[in-house]
Amino acid sequence: MTTTPTYAFQPRVLRRWRDERLTLTQAPDGAMAASFRFDGSTCGNIPFVLWYSVRLAPAAERYRIIDLGCEPAGADEGHRRMCSYLEGADRLLVTLRTERPLVGQPLAEALAWRPATSPAGCVCAAASRNHKWLAVLHTLHFALHEPSTVFSTP
Repeated sequence: MTTTPTYAFQPRVLRRWRDERLTLTQAPDGAMAASFRFDGSTCGNIPFVLWYSVRLAPAAERYRIIDLGCEPAGADEGHRRMCSYLEGADRLLVTLRTERPLVGQPLAEALAWRPATSPAGCVCAAASRNHKWLAVLHTLHFALHEPSTVFSTP
């Protein structure tokens, strides 16, 4: 019996994020590498860009999450205006690089993950960062289970 996945976001939103923000690359062994562009803003409405990266095991291993990462886009300066950056730049950047929810778990576990979330445009608080990870992981799950998704190969 196959069940329909339950996402935290509407399918039309996931479809748009998949098409506009997600890049998927499939390795010859079936492993997947994904990058997701997040456009956010500070509480002062200064825009910034973060890149989220996800490495997954092949489908035979239920797309187990191997690694996760997040970092400001190369030329981005807006992230430097976030409250948490101003309070401790190194602390925020380390947090972004090292928070790895659900690593070691199958990607489908992201659909059952219910952390505290906040849709704030920044990543200053854990709830805001959780919300972004939900968006990334749910979009990725949607893309891998939607027949119209196109993968690139290295």
